[in-house]
Amino acid sequence: MKFGKAYTITNALFLVLNLAILTPTLEAMPSVPKGTILKLILNDNLSTKTSKEGDPFAAELAEDVVIPGYTMLYKGATIEGVISKMEEAKRLGGLKGKASMVLRFDRIRTHGGEEPMVASLVSVHDPVDGSKQPDKVKDEGEVQSKTDVKDMATKGAIGVAAGTVLGAIFGNVARGLVLGSIGGAVAILAPKGNDVTLSPGTGLQIRLDRDLEVK
Repeated sequence: MKFGKAYTITNALFLVLNLAILTPTLEAMPSVPKGTILKLILNDNLSTKTSKEGDPFAAELAEDVVIPGYTMLYKGATIEGVISKMEEAKRLGGLKGKASMVLRFDRIRTHGGEEPMVASLVSVHDPVDGSKQPDKVKDEGEVQSKTDVKDMATKGAIGVAAGTVLGAIFGNVARGLVLGSIGGAVAILAPKGNDVTLSPGTGLQIRLDRDLEVK
């Protein structure tokens, strides 16, 4: 009996020691570090002509985010945010004021759940036609995509096709739009009195302003 009790106590101590060793390892699971650039494909149509401050929007992650040894975020994860500031183009009395739009990126939804995020917009990229035909440019500088680029970039395309689509989107910045600063926030500006218009399929690059914890 004494031997049995001693054996049980030894096993219990062994388990405690193993838990003590594993706990720091679990707590040390990596996060996506501050400064990481995420490539997104916009899901919604946003315009200073039809949208308003506070309107929500969603975008999808265009490619996996990998840090050494870990795939932290998978292509297709949803990023949600709102239009935090907006000003429509002014055309009254011959005056042409710049339209502006500030996007705030609030959270990311993954298979593990929802995580808050803080990020800044780095660049905006026109949607493209997956068949490589020329884009059709509409009024106010809006680029009309002829195919569902979002699905091609985040779901339907694989291998070389996916790389080609993403390369076409993020290889060039949006025509007729520039980035500026309004109240310390990055704003999308449309010169010459035009409205800011972002179509579904528009590419957005954002930079994490703090580490992103992922479950």
